[in-house]
Amino acid sequence: MRNFILLITLLFSFTSFAQIEGTWNGNIEIPNQKLPFVLHVTKENGQYKATSDSPNQGVFDIEMSSIRFEKNILYLSHDQMNMTYEGTLTDDQNIKGTFTQGTHSFTLNLKKEDNKNVSVQPKNSNIKKIKVSEKLYGDLYKTTNKETVILLIAGSGPTDRNGNTLGTAGSNSFKHLAEGLAEKNYNVFTYDKRVVYSVKNQEQIPSFDFQHGIDDAQTIIQYLKNTLGYKNIIVAGHSEGSLVGMSASNKDVAAFISLAGAGNSIDVILKEQLNKQAPMLGNDINNILTQLKEGKIVKDVNPTLQSLFGEQNQPFLIDWISRNPQTEIAKLNIPILIINGTKDLQVGQKEAELLHKANPKSSMIIIEKMNHVFKEVENDQQNMDSYNKPELPIHKDLVPTIVSFLKQNNL
Repeated sequence: MRNFILLITLLFSFTSFAQIEGTWNGNIEIPNQKLPFVLHVTKENGQYKATSDSPNQGVFDIEMSSIRFEKNILYLSHDQMNMTYEGTLTDDQNIKGTFTQGTHSFTLNLKKEDNKNVSVQPKNSNIKKIKVSEKLYGDLYKTTNKETVILLIAGSGPTDRNGNTLGTAGSNSFKHLAEGLAEKNYNVFTYDKRVVYSVKNQEQIPSFDFQHGIDDAQTIIQYLKNTLGYKNIIVAGHSEGSLVGMSASNKDVAAFISLAGAGNSIDVILKEQLNKQAPMLGNDINNILTQLKEGKIVKDVNPTLQSLFGEQNQPFLIDWISRNPQTEIAKLNIPILIINGTKDLQVGQKEAELLHKANPKSSMIIIEKMNHVFKEVENDQQNMDSYNKPELPIHKDLVPTIVSFLKQNNL
């Protein structure tokens, strides 16, 4: 199962190489927007293999139909996507090229990744590896605080305990946040989503529904309470994880924090974003979402939309669409903090306002210049680049905002 969201153009793929082997980062320069991609090339038995990821959309491990590297020119194709790429290796760190999908061509230049995936060990804690169950593993940032722990729940796609999509440089958003909260003497638990376990262990990825994420979160809540003995469990869900978190917080949870969580159901979000990015596919997108909302499996899916709306993904999407975040957050009778950023391109401020209106007792904070992965950015280019800069710290106001809320509620 792969629940890939948002920008439809992000369902396509690219790569890296021998001199060319490795991981490369680039942006597809479509009109009015740059769409980030991470590209991977390996060599096995003398043959190149190429896959690509879209880190901010949860698309990963898309395998190219063909790859050639001849006379410093890289050729890629993906038959199902009707996509090709041709780029020239200008030096050992850069490829300049063109991505073509159907009749549309866009600039796609790639830069080789330097693997700077670093952050500083928090002074106030030690990190313990925890096995919650057979396929749920995570890190406990353990401090001297004996009562309170914050559970961070990741967003869509195969996201690991550090907040990174598998196979990407990532942003280390969860790692930086956990470290910052640990510095303030709050224990934090982050975990790999179940699909990450399947990928890492080369298992066939099962067909999940949305409920499995809620069940996993509740399993972890009980583990933190009953096995580790924490009195106060704080659930903080990011993006899709916000809906998972609020749905899992019906008992044994002291407070809930929504981090860039949607207020609308996911069909509304997808329709708005995909129609904006691919208006030529608007009728297909709207018809598919209408049928999924009615609980129907869609057999005839445009090949360009297969990665998102393929039949294998539809049970998950049907379940997800049926859940309204406003309905779920209204059920909570615990302290609630809703956080969003003014530079979030994926979940706008209006989504936070919908959640706040649904539960007026909640607190809402909009952080200036914070984007979807908690980084402080000035413009769209910095915004896109931040998804692949794990060394970049999170916004300076995020940790103080959370700590202030917790202290106000004696947590």
